[in-house]
This record gives sequence, structure tokens and C-alpha cells, in this order.
Amino acid sequence: MRVLICDDNAIDIENIKRSIKLSIKRIAIKFDVTCFSNGDDVVKSKDKYDLAFVDIEMPGINGLTVTKHLKSINPNIIVFIVTSYQGYLDKAMDLNVFRYISKPIELNRFQASLKTAIELYHQSTENIVLEYYDECYNIFTTDILYLTIEKRKTKIVTTEREYITRDKFDIWKKRMLKYDYFAQTHYSFIVNLKNVIKFDKNNATLTFKNKTMNIPISRAYYSAFKKSFYEYMGVTLWFLRCVMLLFF
Repeated sequence: MRVLICDDNAIDIENIKRSIKLSIKRIAIKFDVTCFSNGDDVVKSKDKYDLAFVDIEMPGINGLTVTKHLKSINPNIIVFIVTSYQGYLDKAMDLNVFRYISKPIELNRFQASLKTAIELYHQSTENIVLEYYDECYNIFTTDILYLTIEKRKTKIVTTEREYITRDKFDIWKKRMLKYDYFAQTHYSFIVNLKNVIKFDKNNATLTFKNKTMNIPISRAYYSAFKKSFYEYMGVTLWFLRCVMLLFF
């Protein structure tokens, strides 16, 4: 898990690093920690992180701008605002930061918050092993556009890249359908409902980064897919039937 610490105070950076190390004993996860003393270098690096501890008041680019930048690269990043300035709380919450931790850091609260963050991370990601190189990745389920079968392997297409995995499609089907925002459109396609903008009896149209694509819908899966889509949107089929009776 890639972790960023951005703070212009070297002592505070060491305190956060020490708190993370003490927390590692309780959390079974590997942290790759990178530290910056100013926001300008973070923005220039353009690196992607899973978790960040960001100070607000820094020379040059402040912590709020750094947070916006980090979220533009990885919308799923978990951000802790670590500062002694309470006046920025509302603005930080507007950026959907995970926690607001005051300085000096209180270890028990830090460890409890970090534990909750890691649990959220695990709930939002799936571990995949690539077919040919035995490489292992954690991908955010919200970044997945669709899964399909390619040459008897499972291909996972995300907003960033494509993966060919070891596990069979049926295994991935069981894993993904536990999330309420995935639905099967075809015997060889599962789509993320978050990206579906429209559908008919033949195709579901997905959109991402100003691009669109069509995923086939087969007759055998159409009714179940339609039900899943409307339930995800918070609309029941009973309500739709009532609307049709009223207006048609």
C-alpha cells in the first residue's frame, strides 16, 4: 500500500512515521511510505498513492490543493488531514477527506483511525494475480469497467488498464456480484453499474473519461440485468409499472 506523508515540519513527519510503524504491528499490511516537505514536490511528482497524511499550512501549495491533486490522480485515495489549524475543517470535509487529525498526534486515536481506513481499503479492493507473470495487484472495484472472457481467461478492464488473470470467470462472478453495483449482461460479461448511462435489449452503454463503449446484453440476462440496474438506481420495478400505467 503506497502511503504519502506531506508536512513541512520534519518532527511531525517523524511522528507520523513512528505512529504508522507502531500501528503496523496490529495491521497485517505492507506500507511503502514516501515523505515530502512541501506540496509543490507532490504535485510535480504526479505519483499515485492509496493513503495520504497531509498537513494544511505549508509554504507554497497548501494541503487542500495537494489533496485535490491527489484525488484527481486517484479518486479512491484515503486522505488524513493532519494539522493544528481547526479553521480548515469545513473545506477539508468538502474534499471528502477521511479523517481530520489534530497535532500533536494522539497515538490511540491515530491507530484506531488507521485501522478503520485499512478496513475500508480492503472492502473497496480486490486482489488479482496476473496469469503470466505471477504479479499481484490490488485494484479498486469502483475502477473496474467490466469483466469478460478472453481465450478462456478472465480479462478485467479498468479505467486505467487491462488485466488477464489466473482465476476463471465463474470465480470472478462470485466475487464481483457480492457488490450491489455489478451485474451480468451476458454469459461472458459483467459490468459496473456505476458507469452505465443507458441500455436496451441488445447493449449497455458505459461511459468513463468522456469515452463511451457498448457491452452486449443477451436475452437470457436482460431481465435480471434490468432489475439490478433499477435497484442500484433506487427505483423498483413496481414503481416503474405504476408510472407507465399513469402516463401511458
